[in-house]
Amino acid sequence: MKNSLLQRLMDLVAFPSRLMDHVGEAPRFLIPGLLVVVITGVFTYATLPISGPEQMEVMRDSKISQLIPEDAWQQQYDQAMSPTPVKRAVQGVFSGLAAWASIIIFGLILGFFVRMGGGQGTMKQALGVVSWASLIPFGLGVLIKLPLVMMTESVFSVTIGLAAFAPGDDPTSPLHQILQSYGDFFTWWGLVILVIGFSRVFKLSTRSAAVSVLLPWALATAVPVAIGLIVM
Repeated sequence: MKNSLLQRLMDLVAFPSRLMDHVGEAPRFLIPGLLVVVITGVFTYATLPISGPEQMEVMRDSKISQLIPEDAWQQQYDQAMSPTPVKRAVQGVFSGLAAWASIIIFGLILGFFVRMGGGQGTMKQALGVVSWASLIPFGLGVLIKLPLVMMTESVFSVTIGLAAFAPGDDPTSPLHQILQSYGDFFTWWGLVILVIGFSRVFKLSTRSAAVSVLLPWALATAVPVAIGLIVM
């Protein structure tokens, strides 16, 4: 069981330092990547009949949707209400691969920053650190949110983070979008594991590892937040 998949998953929650020592020796970043694809795909397939119409309703008053004729918008909304199993499956696969791609890109970015900061490691190790740490927000977080979404029949109302304390219930408000992006508790947990991983695998001080992780993350997160604020 030593250094097995089950042991790594247990260490991810209970002993992240030991996990990252194993990741430094054998990154195995494809394994968590495939888990993310499966979990994200299942979540998307199960929640698409909920998220589709809800997204349409949220975007209804956006600047882009105002350019769409009412009949066309209504037709898209009707289709979102009852997506076919094939569409749900295709969307699930696409969402899973997109999540995996974002993890790989983020891993390469962090690997670059950490090495620029004096870290001693390879890009393969950087991908390993990021991929395993990403199982917290992209794996555990998604699995916990899934039953909550199904019970509430809403994706936007399920928030495990600071956005849950935002005044009002408008998910398009600037404050809600910022808190949703920067205040998710599972994201924070994953960032802590990233700092632990890069400090141990790349032989950095905790402070240097934190700067190398948090600065790129904050900048990368700012892009979709800015786009959302402009579009809405």
